[in-house]
Amino acid sequence: MSTEAVPVAKELPDGRRQLVLAGVLFAVGVAVCALTMMRGIQPNDEGLMLQAAARIAGGEVPYRDFWWYYPPGQPYLLAGLWKLTGPSLLDWRIVRVLADATVALLAWRLASRRAPAGLALAAWLAALLAMAYPSGPHPFPLALAFALGALLLFERHPAWAGLLVGLCAAWRIEFAAYLGLALVLALALSTEPDRRRRAIPRLVLVAVAGAALLYLPVVAQAGLGNSWDLLVRYPATEFGDYQSLPFPISYDGPLNTSSLGGFLSDSAENLLAWWLPLVALAGFAGSALALLASFRRQRDWPVVATLVFGVGMAHYLLVRADIFHTAPLVVVGSVAGAWAIATWRGGDRRPAAAVPVAAGALVAAFALAWSIVEGLDRQWLLLRTPVASVSAPAADGVRAEPRLAASLSRAVADARRLAAPGEPIYVMGRRADITTAGAPLFYVLAERHNPTRYDIAAPGVVTSLPVQREIVGDLEAARPPVVVRWDSPLTAAPEPNRSGRSSGVRLLDDYIDSRYRPSARYGDWVVLTPRRPGT
Repeated sequence: MSTEAVPVAKELPDGRRQLVLAGVLFAVGVAVCALTMMRGIQPNDEGLMLQAAARIAGGEVPYRDFWWYYPPGQPYLLAGLWKLTGPSLLDWRIVRVLADATVALLAWRLASRRAPAGLALAAWLAALLAMAYPSGPHPFPLALAFALGALLLFERHPAWAGLLVGLCAAWRIEFAAYLGLALVLALALSTEPDRRRRAIPRLVLVAVAGAALLYLPVVAQAGLGNSWDLLVRYPATEFGDYQSLPFPISYDGPLNTSSLGGFLSDSAENLLAWWLPLVALAGFAGSALALLASFRRQRDWPVVATLVFGVGMAHYLLVRADIFHTAPLVVVGSVAGAWAIATWRGGDRRPAAAVPVAAGALVAAFALAWSIVEGLDRQWLLLRTPVASVSAPAADGVRAEPRLAASLSRAVADARRLAAPGEPIYVMGRRADITTAGAPLFYVLAERHNPTRYDIAAPGVVTSLPVQREIVGDLEAARPPVVVRWDSPLTAAPEPNRSGRSSGVRLLDDYIDSRYRPSARYGDWVVLTPRRPGT
Protein backbone atom coordinates (compact mmCIF):
# COMPACT_ATOMS: atom_id res chain seq x y z
CA MET A 1 0.00 0.00 0.00
CA SER A 2 1.46 3.33 -1.04
CA THR A 3 2.15 5.85 1.67
CA GLU A 4 2.90 8.74 -0.69
CA ALA A 5 1.09 11.93 0.23
CA VAL A 6 -1.69 12.95 -2.10
CA PRO A 7 -1.03 16.48 -3.39
CA VAL A 8 -3.63 18.96 -2.23
CA ALA A 9 -4.83 21.56 -4.73
CA LYS A 10 -3.97 25.02 -3.53
CA GLU A 11 -6.68 27.64 -3.66
CA LEU A 12 -5.90 30.83 -5.44
CA PRO A 13 -5.60 33.92 -3.25
CA ASP A 14 -8.65 36.17 -3.36
CA GLY A 15 -6.90 38.74 -5.54
CA ARG A 16 -5.82 36.21 -8.15
CA ARG A 17 -9.20 34.50 -8.04
CA GLN A 18 -10.91 37.80 -8.79
CA LEU A 19 -8.46 38.47 -11.61
CA VAL A 20 -9.13 35.06 -13.17
CA LEU A 21 -12.88 35.56 -12.84
CA ALA A 22 -12.59 39.00 -14.44
CA GLY A 23 -10.71 37.49 -17.37
CA VAL A 24 -13.35 34.80 -17.80
CA LEU A 25 -16.20 37.32 -17.67
CA PHE A 26 -14.50 39.55 -20.22
CA ALA A 27 -13.89 36.62 -22.58
CA VAL A 28 -17.50 35.44 -22.24
CA GLY A 29 -18.68 39.01 -22.81
CA VAL A 30 -16.66 39.26 -26.02
CA ALA A 31 -18.05 35.93 -27.22
CA VAL A 32 -21.67 36.85 -26.49
CA CYS A 33 -21.44 40.23 -28.21
CA ALA A 34 -19.54 38.79 -31.18
CA LEU A 35 -22.27 36.19 -31.81
CA THR A 36 -24.58 38.76 -33.38
CA MET A 37 -22.20 41.61 -34.23
CA MET A 38 -21.93 40.67 -37.91
CA ARG A 39 -25.70 40.42 -38.30
CA GLY A 40 -27.59 43.52 -39.40
CA ILE A 41 -26.76 46.96 -40.75
CA GLN A 42 -28.12 50.43 -40.03
CA PRO A 43 -28.19 52.68 -43.11
CA ASN A 44 -28.67 55.76 -40.93
CA ASP A 45 -26.89 55.41 -37.57
CA GLU A 46 -24.04 53.23 -38.80
CA GLY A 47 -23.66 55.29 -41.93
CA LEU A 48 -23.44 58.73 -40.35
CA MET A 49 -20.63 57.74 -37.99
CA LEU A 50 -18.62 55.92 -40.66
CA GLN A 51 -19.14 58.70 -43.16
CA ALA A 52 -17.84 61.19 -40.57
CA ALA A 53 -14.81 58.95 -40.06
CA ALA A 54 -14.24 58.85 -43.82
CA ARG A 55 -14.38 62.65 -44.06
CA ILE A 56 -11.94 63.09 -41.16
CA ALA A 57 -9.59 60.48 -42.63
CA GLY A 58 -9.69 62.53 -45.83
CA GLY A 59 -8.63 65.71 -44.04
CA GLU A 60 -12.00 67.35 -43.28
CA VAL A 61 -12.80 68.88 -39.90
CA PRO A 62 -16.18 68.36 -38.22
CA TYR A 63 -18.28 71.44 -37.42
CA ARG A 64 -16.44 73.34 -40.15
CA ASP A 65 -16.36 71.19 -43.27
CA PHE A 66 -19.41 69.04 -42.59
CA TRP A 67 -22.50 69.28 -40.42
CA TRP A 68 -21.94 67.28 -37.23
CA TYR A 69 -23.33 67.63 -33.72
CA TYR A 70 -21.69 64.71 -31.90
CA PRO A 71 -18.47 65.13 -29.88
CA PRO A 72 -15.26 64.35 -31.77
CA GLY A 73 -14.02 61.29 -29.87
CA GLN A 74 -15.78 58.48 -31.72
CA PRO A 75 -15.39 59.74 -35.32
CA TYR A 76 -11.70 60.53 -34.78
CA LEU A 77 -11.13 57.07 -33.31
CA LEU A 78 -12.85 55.44 -36.28
CA ALA A 79 -11.01 57.76 -38.68
CA GLY A 80 -7.73 56.48 -37.29
CA LEU A 81 -8.84 52.91 -37.95
CA TRP A 82 -10.04 53.97 -41.42
CA LYS A 83 -6.56 55.29 -42.21
CA LEU A 84 -5.03 52.00 -41.07
CA THR A 85 -7.37 49.50 -42.72
CA GLY A 86 -9.39 51.44 -45.30
CA PRO A 87 -13.20 51.53 -45.66
CA SER A 88 -14.74 48.78 -43.57
CA LEU A 89 -17.90 47.90 -41.68
CA LEU A 90 -15.86 45.54 -39.52
CA ASP A 91 -13.56 47.90 -37.58
CA TRP A 92 -16.22 49.61 -35.51
CA ARG A 93 -17.76 46.23 -34.72
CA ILE A 94 -14.51 45.06 -33.14
CA VAL A 95 -14.34 48.28 -31.10
CA ARG A 96 -17.96 47.88 -30.04
CA VAL A 97 -17.54 44.25 -28.94
CA LEU A 98 -14.56 45.19 -26.78
CA ALA A 99 -16.37 48.23 -25.37
CA ASP A 100 -19.51 46.24 -24.56
CA ALA A 101 -17.55 43.52 -22.77
CA THR A 102 -15.62 46.20 -20.85
CA VAL A 103 -18.80 47.97 -19.74
CA ALA A 104 -20.28 44.71 -18.46
CA LEU A 105 -17.05 43.84 -16.65
CA LEU A 106 -16.87 47.26 -14.97
CA ALA A 107 -20.55 46.97 -13.99
CA TRP A 108 -19.74 43.64 -12.33
CA ARG A 109 -16.78 45.15 -10.50
CA LEU A 110 -18.84 48.10 -9.29
CA ALA A 111 -21.72 45.86 -8.20
CA SER A 112 -19.25 43.66 -6.30
CA ARG A 113 -18.41 46.59 -4.04
CA ARG A 114 -21.73 46.26 -2.17
CA ALA A 115 -23.38 43.05 -3.36
CA PRO A 116 -22.53 39.34 -3.02
CA ALA A 117 -21.07 37.37 -5.91
CA GLY A 118 -24.37 36.05 -7.26
CA LEU A 119 -26.01 39.46 -7.48
CA ALA A 120 -22.89 40.99 -9.02
CA LEU A 121 -22.96 38.30 -11.72
CA ALA A 122 -26.64 39.04 -12.36
CA ALA A 123 -25.76 42.72 -12.82
CA TRP A 124 -22.98 41.70 -15.22
CA LEU A 125 -25.33 39.56 -17.31
CA ALA A 126 -28.02 42.25 -17.49
CA ALA A 127 -25.44 44.86 -18.48
CA LEU A 128 -23.86 42.60 -21.09
CA LEU A 129 -27.16 41.73 -22.76
CA ALA A 130 -28.26 45.39 -22.74
CA MET A 131 -25.04 46.42 -24.47
CA ALA A 132 -25.08 43.57 -27.01
CA TYR A 133 -28.17 44.89 -28.82
CA PRO A 134 -29.01 47.13 -30.48
CA SER A 135 -25.48 47.64 -31.67
CA GLY A 136 -23.94 50.39 -33.75
CA PRO A 137 -20.88 52.67 -33.81
CA HIS A 138 -22.51 54.97 -31.26
CA PRO A 139 -20.29 56.96 -28.91
CA PHE A 140 -22.09 55.99 -25.69
CA PRO A 141 -20.42 52.58 -25.01
CA LEU A 142 -16.96 54.10 -24.59
CA ALA A 143 -18.41 57.06 -22.68
CA LEU A 144 -20.16 54.61 -20.35
CA ALA A 145 -16.95 52.62 -19.88
CA PHE A 146 -15.10 55.79 -18.88
CA ALA A 147 -17.93 56.69 -16.50
CA LEU A 148 -17.97 53.30 -14.77
CA GLY A 149 -14.19 53.46 -14.47
CA ALA A 150 -14.47 56.85 -12.79
CA LEU A 151 -17.12 55.55 -10.38
CA LEU A 152 -14.72 52.78 -9.40
CA LEU A 153 -11.74 55.09 -8.92
CA PHE A 154 -13.02 58.36 -7.45
CA GLU A 155 -12.91 57.36 -3.76
CA ARG A 156 -9.17 56.65 -3.72
CA HIS A 157 -7.89 58.19 -6.94
CA PRO A 158 -9.85 61.38 -7.71
CA ALA A 159 -7.30 62.63 -10.25
CA TRP A 160 -7.58 59.46 -12.33
CA ALA A 161 -11.36 59.68 -12.06
CA GLY A 162 -11.15 63.26 -13.30
CA LEU A 163 -9.11 62.13 -16.29
CA LEU A 164 -11.85 59.64 -17.17
CA VAL A 165 -14.45 62.40 -16.89
CA GLY A 166 -12.44 64.41 -19.41
CA LEU A 167 -12.23 61.42 -21.76
CA CYS A 168 -15.95 60.84 -21.35
CA ALA A 169 -16.63 64.41 -22.49
CA ALA A 170 -14.94 63.71 -25.83
CA TRP A 171 -17.51 60.97 -26.49
CA ARG A 172 -20.69 62.25 -24.79
CA ILE A 173 -20.77 65.72 -23.27
CA GLU A 174 -23.92 65.12 -21.23
CA PHE A 175 -22.55 61.87 -19.79
CA ALA A 176 -19.48 63.75 -18.60
CA ALA A 177 -21.61 66.51 -17.09
CA TYR A 178 -23.77 64.01 -15.18
CA LEU A 179 -20.66 62.10 -14.11
CA GLY A 180 -18.76 65.15 -12.92
CA LEU A 181 -21.74 66.37 -10.91
CA ALA A 182 -22.22 62.90 -9.44
CA LEU A 183 -18.62 62.58 -8.28
CA VAL A 184 -18.47 66.07 -6.81
CA LEU A 185 -21.73 65.60 -4.87
CA ALA A 186 -20.58 62.28 -3.49
CA LEU A 187 -17.22 63.66 -2.41
CA ALA A 188 -18.96 66.64 -0.83
CA LEU A 189 -20.95 64.20 1.33
CA SER A 190 -17.84 62.41 2.52
CA THR A 191 -17.39 62.53 6.28
CA GLU A 192 -13.67 63.22 5.89
CA PRO A 193 -13.05 67.00 5.59
CA ASP A 194 -9.55 66.44 4.21
CA ARG A 195 -10.95 64.30 1.40
CA ARG A 196 -13.48 66.98 0.46
CA ARG A 197 -10.90 69.77 0.54
CA ARG A 198 -8.33 68.02 -1.65
CA ALA A 199 -10.22 65.56 -3.83
CA ILE A 200 -12.86 67.83 -5.35
CA PRO A 201 -10.51 70.51 -6.76
CA ARG A 202 -8.14 67.83 -8.03
CA LEU A 203 -10.90 65.93 -9.80
CA VAL A 204 -12.46 69.03 -11.35
CA LEU A 205 -9.14 70.47 -12.50
CA VAL A 206 -8.00 67.26 -14.19
CA ALA A 207 -11.42 66.72 -15.80
CA VAL A 208 -11.58 70.22 -17.26
CA ALA A 209 -7.96 70.15 -18.40
CA GLY A 210 -8.36 66.72 -19.99
CA ALA A 211 -11.51 67.69 -21.87
CA ALA A 212 -9.94 70.97 -23.01
CA LEU A 213 -6.86 69.20 -24.38
CA LEU A 214 -9.02 66.78 -26.36
CA TYR A 215 -11.32 69.46 -27.78
CA LEU A 216 -8.77 72.19 -28.40
CA PRO A 217 -7.27 70.85 -31.67
CA VAL A 218 -10.70 70.37 -33.24
CA VAL A 219 -12.23 73.62 -32.00
CA ALA A 220 -9.14 75.57 -33.09
CA GLN A 221 -9.63 74.34 -36.66
CA ALA A 222 -13.43 74.45 -36.76
CA GLY A 223 -13.84 77.77 -34.96
CA LEU A 224 -15.43 78.42 -31.59
CA GLY A 225 -18.70 79.68 -33.08
CA ASN A 226 -19.28 76.65 -35.30
CA SER A 227 -18.31 74.26 -32.52
CA TRP A 228 -20.58 75.89 -29.94
CA ASP A 229 -23.49 76.04 -32.36
CA LEU A 230 -23.37 72.32 -33.20
CA LEU A 231 -22.08 70.82 -29.96
CA VAL A 232 -24.13 72.86 -27.49
CA ARG A 233 -26.81 75.08 -29.00
CA TYR A 234 -28.38 72.61 -31.45
CA PRO A 235 -28.62 69.65 -29.04
CA ALA A 236 -29.90 71.88 -26.23
CA THR A 237 -32.48 73.90 -28.16
CA GLU A 238 -33.59 71.99 -31.26
CA PHE A 239 -32.83 68.28 -30.98
CA GLY A 240 -35.64 67.52 -28.54
CA ASP A 241 -38.30 69.23 -30.66
CA TYR A 242 -37.50 67.05 -33.66
CA GLN A 243 -36.26 63.80 -32.11
CA SER A 244 -38.06 63.24 -28.80
CA LEU A 245 -40.56 60.40 -28.52
CA PRO A 246 -43.42 59.83 -26.06
CA PHE A 247 -42.57 57.42 -23.29
CA PRO A 248 -43.69 53.89 -24.29
CA ILE A 249 -46.49 52.85 -21.95
CA SER A 250 -49.50 51.72 -23.99
CA TYR A 251 -48.39 48.82 -26.23
CA ASP A 252 -49.67 49.07 -29.80
CA GLY A 253 -47.58 46.41 -31.54
CA PRO A 254 -48.44 42.91 -32.81
CA LEU A 255 -50.09 40.61 -30.29
CA ASN A 256 -50.68 36.93 -31.04
CA THR A 257 -52.96 35.38 -28.42
CA SER A 258 -54.13 32.41 -30.49
CA SER A 259 -51.82 30.02 -28.61
CA LEU A 260 -48.98 30.00 -26.13
CA GLY A 261 -46.54 29.04 -28.88
CA GLY A 262 -47.78 31.83 -31.13
CA PHE A 263 -47.47 34.35 -28.31
CA LEU A 264 -43.92 33.29 -27.48
CA SER A 265 -42.80 33.31 -31.12
CA ASP A 266 -44.60 36.44 -32.35
CA SER A 267 -45.29 38.73 -29.40
CA ALA A 268 -43.11 37.99 -26.36
CA GLU A 269 -39.98 39.81 -27.54
CA ASN A 270 -42.00 42.78 -28.82
CA LEU A 271 -43.66 43.16 -25.41
CA LEU A 272 -40.42 42.66 -23.50
CA ALA A 273 -38.60 45.27 -25.62
CA TRP A 274 -41.52 47.73 -25.64
CA TRP A 275 -41.74 47.91 -21.86
CA LEU A 276 -38.00 47.66 -21.20
CA PRO A 277 -37.60 51.47 -20.88
CA LEU A 278 -40.48 51.65 -18.37
CA VAL A 279 -39.21 48.65 -16.41
CA ALA A 280 -35.66 50.03 -16.39
CA LEU A 281 -36.88 53.39 -15.11
CA ALA A 282 -39.04 51.77 -12.42
CA GLY A 283 -36.21 49.45 -11.42
CA PHE A 284 -33.77 52.31 -11.00
CA ALA A 285 -36.32 54.30 -8.99
CA GLY A 286 -36.91 51.28 -6.75
CA SER A 287 -33.18 50.82 -6.25
CA ALA A 288 -32.76 54.48 -5.35
CA LEU A 289 -35.64 54.24 -2.86
CA ALA A 290 -34.12 51.23 -1.11
CA LEU A 291 -30.61 52.67 -1.00
CA LEU A 292 -31.69 56.11 0.20
CA ALA A 293 -34.05 54.67 2.83
CA SER A 294 -31.15 52.74 4.35
CA PHE A 295 -28.60 55.52 3.75
CA ARG A 296 -25.97 56.21 6.38
CA ARG A 297 -23.61 58.98 5.43
CA GLN A 298 -20.38 57.59 6.84
CA ARG A 299 -20.93 54.23 5.15
CA ASP A 300 -22.89 55.05 2.01
CA TRP A 301 -21.69 58.41 0.69
CA PRO A 302 -20.02 56.77 -2.39
CA VAL A 303 -23.41 55.35 -3.43
CA VAL A 304 -24.58 58.88 -4.19
CA ALA A 305 -22.27 59.07 -7.20
CA THR A 306 -23.83 56.05 -8.91
CA LEU A 307 -27.37 57.21 -8.12
CA VAL A 308 -26.82 60.73 -9.45
CA PHE A 309 -25.18 59.38 -12.60
CA GLY A 310 -28.14 57.00 -12.93
CA VAL A 311 -30.51 59.98 -12.86
CA GLY A 312 -28.53 61.36 -15.79
CA MET A 313 -28.90 58.08 -17.68
CA ALA A 314 -32.64 58.20 -17.00
CA HIS A 315 -32.76 61.68 -18.54
CA TYR A 316 -30.78 60.39 -21.54
CA LEU A 317 -33.49 57.76 -22.03
CA LEU A 318 -36.37 60.19 -21.58
CA VAL A 319 -35.05 62.51 -24.31
CA ARG A 320 -35.73 59.77 -26.86
CA ALA A 321 -37.37 56.79 -25.19
CA ASP A 322 -36.56 53.92 -27.54
CA ILE A 323 -34.54 50.72 -27.47
CA PHE A 324 -31.44 52.55 -28.77
CA HIS A 325 -31.26 54.76 -25.67
CA THR A 326 -32.11 52.20 -22.97
CA ALA A 327 -28.79 50.42 -22.39
CA PRO A 328 -27.03 53.06 -20.21
CA LEU A 329 -29.88 53.12 -17.69
CA VAL A 330 -30.13 49.31 -17.68
CA VAL A 331 -26.40 49.06 -16.95
CA VAL A 332 -26.39 51.58 -14.09
CA GLY A 333 -29.76 50.32 -12.86
CA SER A 334 -28.44 46.77 -12.71
CA VAL A 335 -25.59 47.85 -10.45
CA ALA A 336 -27.91 49.87 -8.21
CA GLY A 337 -30.42 47.01 -8.25
CA ALA A 338 -27.82 44.51 -7.04
CA TRP A 339 -26.95 46.88 -4.21
CA ALA A 340 -30.62 47.40 -3.30
CA ILE A 341 -31.35 43.67 -3.18
CA ALA A 342 -28.23 43.11 -1.08
CA THR A 343 -29.35 45.87 1.31
CA TRP A 344 -32.75 44.22 1.71
CA ARG A 345 -31.24 40.78 2.28
CA GLY A 346 -28.81 42.22 4.80
CA GLY A 347 -31.64 43.84 6.72
CA ASP A 348 -31.89 47.31 8.23
CA ARG A 349 -32.45 47.66 11.97
CA ARG A 350 -34.36 50.91 11.62
CA PRO A 351 -38.10 50.09 11.49
CA ALA A 352 -38.90 53.13 9.35
CA ALA A 353 -36.58 51.85 6.61
CA ALA A 354 -37.90 48.30 6.40
CA VAL A 355 -40.89 48.91 4.14
CA PRO A 356 -39.27 51.24 1.55
CA VAL A 357 -36.16 49.04 1.42
CA ALA A 358 -38.22 45.91 0.82
CA ALA A 359 -40.50 47.58 -1.74
CA GLY A 360 -37.64 49.18 -3.63
CA ALA A 361 -35.60 45.98 -3.66
CA LEU A 362 -38.53 43.94 -4.99
CA VAL A 363 -39.03 46.38 -7.87
CA ALA A 364 -35.29 46.34 -8.54
CA ALA A 365 -35.27 42.53 -8.58
CA PHE A 366 -38.17 42.48 -11.03
CA ALA A 367 -36.38 44.94 -13.33
CA LEU A 368 -33.13 42.99 -13.15
CA ALA A 369 -34.92 39.76 -14.06
CA TRP A 370 -36.86 41.49 -16.87
CA SER A 371 -33.66 42.88 -18.38
CA ILE A 372 -31.99 39.47 -18.36
CA VAL A 373 -34.99 37.63 -19.83
CA GLU A 374 -35.48 40.30 -22.51
CA GLY A 375 -31.80 40.25 -23.41
CA LEU A 376 -31.60 36.46 -23.66
CA ASP A 377 -34.78 36.29 -25.72
CA ARG A 378 -33.52 39.01 -28.04
CA GLN A 379 -30.18 37.25 -28.61
CA TRP A 380 -31.99 34.01 -29.39
CA LEU A 381 -34.30 35.83 -31.80
CA LEU A 382 -31.36 37.47 -33.58
CA LEU A 383 -29.54 34.18 -33.99
CA ARG A 384 -32.65 32.65 -35.59
CA THR A 385 -33.23 35.55 -37.99
CA PRO A 386 -32.11 34.74 -41.56
CA VAL A 387 -29.38 36.98 -42.97
CA ALA A 388 -27.37 37.23 -46.18
CA SER A 389 -24.02 38.80 -47.02
CA VAL A 390 -23.85 42.37 -48.30
CA SER A 391 -21.82 42.34 -51.51
CA ALA A 392 -19.51 45.35 -51.36
CA PRO A 393 -15.76 45.56 -50.72
CA ALA A 394 -16.24 47.62 -47.56
CA ALA A 395 -18.85 45.23 -46.10
CA ASP A 396 -16.15 42.75 -45.00
CA GLY A 397 -18.56 39.88 -44.47
CA VAL A 398 -21.29 41.81 -42.67
CA ARG A 399 -24.74 40.35 -43.25
CA ALA A 400 -28.23 41.81 -43.29
CA GLU A 401 -31.85 40.82 -43.79
CA PRO A 402 -31.82 38.96 -47.15
CA ARG A 403 -34.05 41.37 -49.12
CA LEU A 404 -32.15 44.42 -47.87
CA ALA A 405 -28.78 42.76 -48.49
CA ALA A 406 -29.72 41.84 -52.07
CA SER A 407 -31.25 45.19 -53.06
CA LEU A 408 -28.55 47.27 -51.38
CA SER A 409 -25.76 45.20 -52.94
CA ARG A 410 -27.18 45.66 -56.42
CA ALA A 411 -27.76 49.39 -55.95
CA VAL A 412 -24.22 49.89 -54.63
CA ALA A 413 -22.75 47.95 -57.55
CA ASP A 414 -24.74 50.07 -60.01
CA ALA A 415 -23.63 53.32 -58.36
CA ARG A 416 -19.99 52.19 -58.39
CA ARG A 417 -20.33 51.38 -62.10
CA LEU A 418 -21.91 54.72 -63.01
CA ALA A 419 -19.66 56.94 -60.84
CA ALA A 420 -15.94 56.46 -61.28
CA PRO A 421 -13.62 56.52 -58.25
CA GLY A 422 -13.22 60.13 -57.18
CA GLU A 423 -16.60 61.18 -58.59
CA PRO A 424 -19.34 62.15 -56.13
CA ILE A 425 -22.79 60.67 -55.65
CA TYR A 426 -25.70 62.03 -53.65
CA VAL A 427 -28.03 59.95 -51.45
CA MET A 428 -31.40 61.22 -50.26
CA GLY A 429 -34.64 59.96 -48.74
CA ARG A 430 -38.18 59.72 -50.05
CA ARG A 431 -39.07 63.39 -49.44
CA ALA A 432 -37.12 66.58 -48.85
CA ASP A 433 -39.79 68.17 -46.64
CA ILE A 434 -39.98 65.28 -44.14
CA THR A 435 -37.03 63.24 -42.95
CA THR A 436 -36.75 60.78 -40.10
CA ALA A 437 -33.80 58.74 -41.38
CA GLY A 438 -31.17 58.83 -44.09
CA ALA A 439 -28.78 56.35 -45.66
CA PRO A 440 -25.23 57.74 -45.41
CA LEU A 441 -24.02 54.13 -45.21
CA PHE A 442 -24.48 54.04 -48.99
CA TYR A 443 -21.54 56.44 -49.42
CA VAL A 444 -19.36 54.12 -47.33
CA LEU A 445 -20.31 50.97 -49.23
CA ALA A 446 -20.02 52.65 -52.63
CA GLU A 447 -16.76 54.38 -51.61
CA ARG A 448 -17.94 57.60 -53.25
CA HIS A 449 -18.07 60.98 -51.53
CA ASN A 450 -20.96 63.34 -50.81
CA PRO A 451 -20.47 66.74 -52.50
CA THR A 452 -22.56 68.50 -49.81
CA ARG A 453 -21.89 69.14 -46.13
CA TYR A 454 -24.89 67.12 -44.98
CA ASP A 455 -24.61 63.37 -44.38
CA ILE A 456 -27.00 63.43 -41.42
CA ALA A 457 -30.65 63.67 -42.45
CA ALA A 458 -31.40 65.96 -39.53
CA PRO A 459 -35.04 67.14 -39.51
CA GLY A 460 -35.33 70.87 -39.18
CA VAL A 461 -31.94 71.21 -40.87
CA VAL A 462 -32.03 69.47 -44.26
CA THR A 463 -35.78 70.16 -44.42
CA SER A 464 -35.22 73.94 -44.17
CA LEU A 465 -35.12 76.34 -47.11
CA PRO A 466 -31.60 77.77 -46.49
CA VAL A 467 -30.01 74.31 -46.25
CA GLN A 468 -31.85 72.98 -49.29
CA ARG A 469 -30.64 76.01 -51.23
CA GLU A 470 -27.10 75.23 -50.10
CA ILE A 471 -27.43 71.56 -51.10
CA VAL A 472 -28.85 72.46 -54.51
CA GLY A 473 -25.96 74.87 -55.06
CA ASP A 474 -23.43 72.17 -54.16
CA LEU A 475 -25.11 69.65 -56.46
CA GLU A 476 -25.27 72.13 -59.31
CA ALA A 477 -21.55 72.80 -58.91
CA ALA A 478 -20.51 69.14 -58.57
CA ARG A 479 -22.99 67.58 -61.05
CA PRO A 480 -22.80 64.07 -59.53
CA PRO A 481 -23.36 61.35 -62.16
CA VAL A 482 -25.55 59.38 -59.74
CA VAL A 483 -28.26 60.27 -57.25
CA VAL A 484 -29.66 57.47 -55.09
CA ARG A 485 -33.06 57.86 -53.49
CA TRP A 486 -33.78 55.56 -50.55
CA ASP A 487 -37.52 55.26 -51.11
CA SER A 488 -38.24 53.61 -47.77
CA PRO A 489 -41.10 54.55 -45.42
CA LEU A 490 -38.45 54.79 -42.69
CA THR A 491 -37.16 58.01 -44.24
CA ALA A 492 -40.49 59.80 -43.79
CA ALA A 493 -42.07 58.01 -40.84
CA PRO A 494 -44.97 59.73 -39.03
CA GLU A 495 -43.11 60.27 -35.76
CA PRO A 496 -45.05 62.14 -33.02
CA ASN A 497 -42.72 65.14 -33.10
CA ARG A 498 -41.76 67.93 -35.50
CA SER A 499 -39.75 65.57 -37.72
CA GLY A 500 -42.98 63.83 -38.71
CA ARG A 501 -44.54 67.04 -40.03
CA SER A 502 -43.86 68.58 -43.42
CA SER A 503 -41.72 71.70 -43.51
CA GLY A 504 -43.39 72.63 -46.80
CA VAL A 505 -39.96 72.96 -48.45
CA ARG A 506 -39.38 70.69 -51.47
CA LEU A 507 -36.80 72.74 -53.34
CA LEU A 508 -34.38 69.80 -53.34
CA ASP A 509 -37.03 67.40 -54.69
CA ASP A 510 -37.86 69.83 -57.48
CA TYR A 511 -34.20 70.20 -58.41
CA ILE A 512 -33.59 66.44 -58.47
CA ASP A 513 -36.73 65.83 -60.55
CA SER A 514 -35.66 68.46 -63.07
CA ARG A 515 -32.07 67.24 -63.45
CA TYR A 516 -32.28 63.46 -62.95
CA ARG A 517 -34.43 60.57 -64.09
CA PRO A 518 -34.89 57.05 -62.66
CA SER A 519 -32.44 54.61 -64.20
CA ALA A 520 -33.02 51.48 -62.12
CA ARG A 521 -34.79 50.35 -58.98
CA TYR A 522 -33.55 47.74 -56.54
CA GLY A 523 -36.11 47.25 -53.80
CA ASP A 524 -36.34 50.58 -51.98
CA TRP A 525 -33.22 51.93 -53.71
CA VAL A 526 -33.83 54.07 -56.79
CA VAL A 527 -30.77 54.94 -58.88
CA LEU A 528 -31.13 58.19 -60.83
CA THR A 529 -28.90 59.47 -63.62
CA PRO A 530 -28.74 62.90 -65.32
CA ARG A 531 -31.46 63.75 -67.82
CA ARG A 532 -30.39 64.31 -71.38
CA PRO A 533 -30.65 67.90 -72.59
CA GLY A 534 -34.16 68.71 -73.73
CA THR A 535 -35.84 65.88 -71.77
